[in-house]
Amino acid sequence: MRLVLLGKNELDNGRVGNLILGRDAFQTEALEVCEEHVSERVRGQVEGRPITVINTPDLFHPQRTQHELSVAVKECVALSAPGPHVFLVVLQPDSFSEEDRHKVEAILNLFSDEAMNYTIVLTTVRSARHVSTTYAGEKEDPLGLIIQDCKMRHHIFDKIYRFDKSQVLKLFEKIDTMMEENGRRHLTCEEIGVIPGGSLLPESKQTAKRGRESDSHKDREWKKKRTGEIKEIAAIQQAQEVMAQVQHKLEEKINHHATTNTNKFMNFIRDIMEDLLKKTIQKTTIGVFGKTGDGKSSLINAILDEEELLPTGTLDACTSVIIQVEAGAEGDQYTATIEFISKEAWEEELKTLLGFLAEPDERDETICKMAEDKIEALYGKNATAKSFDELMKDDRSTNIAALLRLTTKTILTFQASDLSEKIRPYIQHQESDLGGLYWPVVKTVRIKVPDHKGLLQNIVLVDLPGNGDCNQTRDEMWKLMLRECTAVWVVSDINRATSDKPAWEILKSSMTDMVQGGACTGITFICTKTDNIDPQSYMRSSRLNNEDLQITADNESEKKLKCIQHRNNKAKNRVKQAFVKQCQLQKYYIQSISVFTVSSQEFFSKNLKQEDTEIPKLREVLRGFNHSHTNRVASQYLTSATGILSLIQTSKDNNEEMNMDKIKLHNELNKKLDDQLKCLQVDLLEPCHDELEKYLSDGVKKSVMKCAEITKKNVEVPVEKNGRGYHQTLSALCRNNGFFRSNDGETRDLNKSLAEMMYESINEKFNALFPNKGETGLSVREKVKLFSIFSISVTEGYSNPAAMTHILRFLKAEEAKLKNLIYIEIAQQKKEIYASITDTIKEEMVPGYNKAEECVGTRSMMAKQGVLIQHTESLKHTMFNKAKNKMLDSFRNLTKQIEMMLRENLREALAHARTESNFPFSFDVSAEIRELETLSALTDE
Repeated sequence: MRLVLLGKNELDNGRVGNLILGRDAFQTEALEVCEEHVSERVRGQVEGRPITVINTPDLFHPQRTQHELSVAVKECVALSAPGPHVFLVVLQPDSFSEEDRHKVEAILNLFSDEAMNYTIVLTTVRSARHVSTTYAGEKEDPLGLIIQDCKMRHHIFDKIYRFDKSQVLKLFEKIDTMMEENGRRHLTCEEIGVIPGGSLLPESKQTAKRGRESDSHKDREWKKKRTGEIKEIAAIQQAQEVMAQVQHKLEEKINHHATTNTNKFMNFIRDIMEDLLKKTIQKTTIGVFGKTGDGKSSLINAILDEEELLPTGTLDACTSVIIQVEAGAEGDQYTATIEFISKEAWEEELKTLLGFLAEPDERDETICKMAEDKIEALYGKNATAKSFDELMKDDRSTNIAALLRLTTKTILTFQASDLSEKIRPYIQHQESDLGGLYWPVVKTVRIKVPDHKGLLQNIVLVDLPGNGDCNQTRDEMWKLMLRECTAVWVVSDINRATSDKPAWEILKSSMTDMVQGGACTGITFICTKTDNIDPQSYMRSSRLNNEDLQITADNESEKKLKCIQHRNNKAKNRVKQAFVKQCQLQKYYIQSISVFTVSSQEFFSKNLKQEDTEIPKLREVLRGFNHSHTNRVASQYLTSATGILSLIQTSKDNNEEMNMDKIKLHNELNKKLDDQLKCLQVDLLEPCHDELEKYLSDGVKKSVMKCAEITKKNVEVPVEKNGRGYHQTLSALCRNNGFFRSNDGETRDLNKSLAEMMYESINEKFNALFPNKGETGLSVREKVKLFSIFSISVTEGYSNPAAMTHILRFLKAEEAKLKNLIYIEIAQQKKEIYASITDTIKEEMVPGYNKAEECVGTRSMMAKQGVLIQHTESLKHTMFNKAKNKMLDSFRNLTKQIEMMLRENLREALAHARTESNFPFSFDVSAEIRELETLSALTDE
């Protein structure tokens, strides 16, 4: 429920809002009231019922101009989109004049000439004369006249300075009564005269009412004259309300016909409508890469304008925890859900870490430093000197075990800074807090923030650690998350962006997981800390003078800005050139990258103009993702909703002639279904399977030939290293089943290396079969898109063409909905099909890794190397063929599943369209169909 507070006294408005919400949500002290009045929106719950309260600024101020009033109303509407259910006008009886009455009427009329029907007058007691809650007033009394205009809807709060639940519940009883009278619908944004987003509608539309029937000419004129853009999410909300009203009417009719048995057809209708009302938006994942200290957390904070959300600073940030940030928090709360690895996984890892530290000679300092950090973080300084058994008896072990048994932990706060402080031990390393840090046992942290739906309505920002970890659980989580990314942002300090080897290495090693094995459609390179510049040094090193930079005066601020702009442009060009040189990146079908140069610090300090920090540009990127995402969802929702209403509409046409027409249509379409399925499988998908098999077979031959060479390259000491401590790297690789990522970002993946020849053989073909962006002639999705059992809608030869049009619309909507489900299945299974090669090779290699891990003592590194080389040599004639067959089987299973989904679901839809005995009552939804058609036309524009 969306409730708008209006009133002459802004402080009383706040007090009423706080009473309704049951907490201090709005300011109520005169000293705290901002001179620049702005509308505020706060979400909460009353008796478990979700409510949004919009507290308006002082609309009654005598110095407000008409333009200022219009702007304030427009702002209020944007906050209450798609429209309020209730206006609560808060008045003080002893100070309410005739002039105030005219002001109230004028403001309500500014919203809509229907606003009075959605208004309740609430008075705060200032004298005994107005104690009665049924007060109507004398005819000439200004307050009485307002109450009469609002159909005698009046309530009184006699305890405005302290919370009294009973008076709030009584108010809600009156609100519920009014909402029932209004059909539980809200005052739509079009009625108010403002479309979602804040643009004023043309005056000709401001008095138009939702649900009003109009001829097609008027509809066309409205669309032509209207300005601005309907937000798709608002269209979904309005469509959901239409469907809720239909469902309510349907249930009323079913209850009215109590003797009626609920048949299969009626249950089908109910199930579809309930599914529509529960419709959720699948979110888009954006992965943010970057090393510790490069400014990822500051960047995310700046984009969200939440300076203290993610911990930042000079601390040694944890390099292994995945952090997700999204909208969707309840009310005004910030939430963090922390997921832990299992107790068994940690104890096994602890033994490994202690084993690394126990080796006296030839230690890999990077691995040993990571082991020390983890153990001391959990158990305190000098804990590395203790044995496993001693650590298990440590008092901290009891707390750690209890935490891991929870599996997840949720933290709730009302301030971003409080959340930041509470999650710090779970994501950061700090020397002063050793023994009280838990990041070594954390897998992911999911943060939800309030009031960021404009940016994150459909977006999840994922801070993906670019550096390594020897924990297999976190590594697997990292890969899975990588495959979900629709876009990837690579963050690097501007001073080393083009030479940042780890950043480019991460990109190269992850590319196939992101593109062929994932959902990535684009890469963005973000150069951070652009404000960190000494103008004099920069100009000297770059051999620039004032004329080169067009500096007109000896002004330090101007000089710094010009140097920043010059370096930003140079950095963008160099990053793009570096990408072009990376041929191995371009061959994975990401042809170009976007580059941004940002300053998170300057964004908050505001020394630079906002546009010079480029944070607003990144926000526009997020809004673009939001818009395209919600546009698709709105289109799908409206199509499905219109389809089910069309089927309901045919229920009133239930004569014998109509039933014969249904049978005729059913038989024709069933035959068409069989024919089209055969064509899809034999003529379209089978050739794809055969093409894939041809390229896989070529990859198997190359893999067998290169197997020994690849294995040696991965298990022997790299040329650039002296070999000291390398046996610990090899041990970590064996313990992690072939994969190891070091703290400096270097990746070793023997399974993926062994699969490299097969992937090189199929990558181009696989990308054509499963493109992430656009379509190809070979695309599986494109072949499903072309499938249809409906040609051009022809209704001649049927007794009731209008009714048959409704049936065809329902069937087409069901086919479209089914295709969207299949597209999701294709995208998901594509990832599994692509990963099947490395998964199969990993399964075959595990016995070798286990055997190599058992090699200890003198010359153990050579023994490990020998075991792995011998193991791959013995498997090469079977392992790659198994990987080939596994991929082909997975592809075949996908095609069979597509066929099954089309056959079963379309046959069910055809059966329901054929049903002779639908409803035992007449049910006309033609007005609702027209309303959805109007919404659909608006979103199409």
